[in-house]
Amino acid sequence: MDANDIIKIREQAELARKEGRNDEAVTRMKEYLSLVHPSFTQQAWFFIAEILFEKNQIKEALAHCDESLRIMKDFIPALELRIKIYKSMGKDSEAKIDQTTIADYEAKEKAKWDDPDHYYHYK
Repeated sequence: MDANDIIKIREQAELARKEGRNDEAVTRMKEYLSLVHPSFTQQAWFFIAEILFEKNQIKEALAHCDESLRIMKDFIPALELRIKIYKSMGKDSEAKIDQTTIADYEAKEKAKWDDPDHYYHYK
């Protein structure tokens, strides 16, 4: 199987999700995950976590969200989803920690853009 075949599997998962075939979307994305190196797969884990959350499979959604964040600790969409998951579980203190984490990341990023000497401004 070459890279194009693997990309096609991911695209099939995304299409299935768009068309409301969520079980197929999860199956396809798990197949994709089994074929790629785990680096930079945070989006795929998040993709599955969203579907599981929508299906009210809260613990499974949390586990997939945590895996996404293990791969990329500052992946904001996964942090935002985990806040929703924690709130649905009544874990407000954990949700507050993630909200603070997001605010910290956003403040650091804003400071970079506000600093005229930061390398973001170099051409």
